[in-house]
Amino acid sequence: MSKRGMMDQFDEIKSSHPDTILFFRMGDFYELFHDDAEIASEVLGLALTSRDKKADDPIRMAGFPWHALEDNIRGMLKAGHKVCVAEQEEELREGAKILERTVSRIYTPGSLYEESLLGTDDRSLLIAICLGSDSLGMGVVDASTGQAWASTCHGADRFAKALDEVLRWNPSEIVISPSDAEDNTLCAMFSHLDGVAISQHRASEAKRRQCLTRVLNVADLGHLDLDDAPLAIAAAGLAADYLSTMHITDEVPLRDVEIIEEEGHLVLDQTTLRNLELTSTLTGEYEGSLLSNLNKCRTAMGRRLLKTWILRPLADIDAISARHDAVAALTRSSRRLDSLREALKGLRDMERLATQLAYNRSNGRDLLATAIALERMPAVINLCKETDNELLSHLSHELDVLSDVGENIRHTLVDHPPLGLKDGGLIRSGIDSEIDELRETAESGHSWFRELEVSLRGELEIPSLKVRMNRQIGWFIEVTKRYEDQVPEQWRRKQQMTNGSRYVTDELARRDDLLLTASGRVKELEYRMFTTLREQCRTHVVTLANIAARVASIDVLQCFADVARSRAWTRPEMTEGDHLKAEGARHPVLETQSGFVPNDIHLNAKRRFLLITGPNMGGKSTYLRTTALLSILAQSGSFVPCKKAKLGLVDRVFTRVGASDDLRRGRSTFMMEMIEVAHILRRATSRSLVLLDEIGRGTSTFDGLSIAWSVTEDICNR
Repeated sequence: MSKRGMMDQFDEIKSSHPDTILFFRMGDFYELFHDDAEIASEVLGLALTSRDKKADDPIRMAGFPWHALEDNIRGMLKAGHKVCVAEQEEELREGAKILERTVSRIYTPGSLYEESLLGTDDRSLLIAICLGSDSLGMGVVDASTGQAWASTCHGADRFAKALDEVLRWNPSEIVISPSDAEDNTLCAMFSHLDGVAISQHRASEAKRRQCLTRVLNVADLGHLDLDDAPLAIAAAGLAADYLSTMHITDEVPLRDVEIIEEEGHLVLDQTTLRNLELTSTLTGEYEGSLLSNLNKCRTAMGRRLLKTWILRPLADIDAISARHDAVAALTRSSRRLDSLREALKGLRDMERLATQLAYNRSNGRDLLATAIALERMPAVINLCKETDNELLSHLSHELDVLSDVGENIRHTLVDHPPLGLKDGGLIRSGIDSEIDELRETAESGHSWFRELEVSLRGELEIPSLKVRMNRQIGWFIEVTKRYEDQVPEQWRRKQQMTNGSRYVTDELARRDDLLLTASGRVKELEYRMFTTLREQCRTHVVTLANIAARVASIDVLQCFADVARSRAWTRPEMTEGDHLKAEGARHPVLETQSGFVPNDIHLNAKRRFLLITGPNMGGKSTYLRTTALLSILAQSGSFVPCKKAKLGLVDRVFTRVGASDDLRRGRSTFMMEMIEVAHILRRATSRSLVLLDEIGRGTSTFDGLSIAWSVTEDICNR
């Protein structure tokens, strides 16, 4: 042990994590060596130097101070690198001559839970994929909130379905097993993804199940329909085990795994997501999308859930009607809706606060933000109960179950706690008698030094004399050169400076020791009391996460209500029949522009096909998009922009709008058009909504007309 050098430690850790950039703690700096240093100098702009410069092969190195860690992690992740952080232990191990370094965390794009490393409204999702003989399992995990979903894609077109799902989730990272990484079809699917990290992780089937059972804290996985979705559960287990490895912990705080059935949602494929500009415009901008136009949520967790609801509309009429009932109940009283919006305003992200707490990473400000959020819950409960709505009453039930926890936090912590945990100033006065006594001792000590300065100035007639302290030499008396001959002989010079000297006395040193002991003891006791409080709160993490999820749902429902109230949207009549009838329908984004002309839409069992003609810029594409957006909004639970609407349930929405090539894959405009049309023909059903804009335009007029006629005839006869 004693013969191991610092570079031996670096090499051992690096060999265990070869696919990462290693941030190696040395004192107050993180150092990088060899190729890592060269990469860091390019990506982070660090100065590249070398160690043992006189050696034949000097070691390249770069570094940065400890307080710049998160900024540099963020920079590395943005550049597509994974980061391994090795921290320095506080004490020497037995027989060792240098401090040991151990890996504290591995940062990857899909494993982030730290709020400071994530955008407020963005998710950093991890998707795990497992292949079967004729099916594909997918597990989706949001490490920052503990939410998890799992699904299975069956059949010959399982990879196409999986690609649609991946694009809809928009993950930051995908993890697969080394054996699945050899599948050519899966690798070909990944070629369609831009900016997504692909990682490999080895975990046996038994280890995956064991990990999932452990993190969900259940005896078995029977409640997850294991027999019906074994691949989906295997994928969720792979994701959980990967996160456990990255976070260096056995306790990954997953709430539950929701099994997603394709029949339970309106399916939107990748082309439809892009063409309808649901979450971003065709140019990739957030502003101008449906989501940006609809977003009136008051919390970050609500904004994330709104995106999920828009991308995964419901296909169950009872669930849709329940959301519509709640929105209608909120719109009936402007006072109640405004009060609810005010109660939700300014809430910190309770989902991420719960995750931070689960990992024991919460500081005083995080706990205080949790307490403030819990204090708002009684008002939210009362406002929801006033509506007499079943869904809102269900969502608000027992939101105040952790009121005692919030009161305990408020009672213990000061109103404005510091960011650091070991610098004191966390605990209120009157909570602990020993802390109060030590604080009084420390305060009296500070008063003694202030009084000493005043008395010495008068006694020695040195107006510039100062009594100060710093971390290096403690408390001292500072005298400028002009008055050095007036310094008493018994004073000991501690430090010589250009413009004067610093002195200490026996009494000053004694008082310094007393003050240092009291201050250090206070900080130690405060930290110990805070960690006890945090551990008490940590036992309620699951309940806190569930409260956060229900508050997010309430936030989205009030968002729908606020939009409906301010823009005169109407509750649609939902039916199981073949109806799509809307009077005065408006595009939800373009209606805010002056001069927009509403249109009527009428489709039913006998009128299943509309052929729309007109000049360029006449609004044909807008009419098509409006039709699809009405169904998506209605089945998400929102009211719709029209005077009156009667809408039948839609199982899928397909679009073929615009024309573009894909030169990277050698596909012409016409080829891309035919691929999209073939995709629609394979998957459209009698309950699908299909929007085709200028089909066949990429070839000759006669051939294009023939294609359009045949495709239309096939779809209408389904």
